[in-house]
Amino acid sequence: MLTQLSTRRESKPQDLVGLLGECHQRIRHFVELARQAALRGDASADQVAQACTDVERYFKEALPLHVADEEESIEPRLRGQSPPVDHALDTVAAQHEQHASKLATLLAALAAVRIRPADDVARSELAAAATALKTEFEAHLRLEETTIFPAIRELLPSETQTRIIDELRRRRRPEPATAAGNFSENQS
Repeated sequence: MLTQLSTRRESKPQDLVGLLGECHQRIRHFVELARQAALRGDASADQVAQACTDVERYFKEALPLHVADEEESIEPRLRGQSPPVDHALDTVAAQHEQHASKLATLLAALAAVRIRPADDVARSELAAAATALKTEFEAHLRLEETTIFPAIRELLPSETQTRIIDELRRRRRPEPATAAGNFSENQS
């Protein structure tokens, strides 16, 4: 059976870096779920289609929120505080732009497999797209985790980090006409 993202958590991170780290784990999870949907011959057509639907939803809805967190809330507050951090921020921003074409390829491949889960050609294309994105994302996430995350802890006062967490939560909050939302493990 293909693994799904659990809605149950052992513990909730209370700090900004912990929340961002959870987002990174979800990115890794959903890229791997796409790979497994392509590669697992023992999964039923329904499981493969559902996995594709879940991955599509994540990359269409949640990943853009995470990118906005980085570009709108974190980058402006870190910019100018350290030349090495500025260089990392520039690299991360360029990588965000580079991800667009690989994400589009992945989404197209997911849609094809969701519609035709038994199509070996479509699954092969999905495996290639997921593997390419996994490689690209891993370098990106590693740079953030080794340079940006420590900079957040070292350079941003706790009050600033708290304001950023509030911004992250507001991005994920449904419109007022719907139920109140929280920063959730399914949303970035």
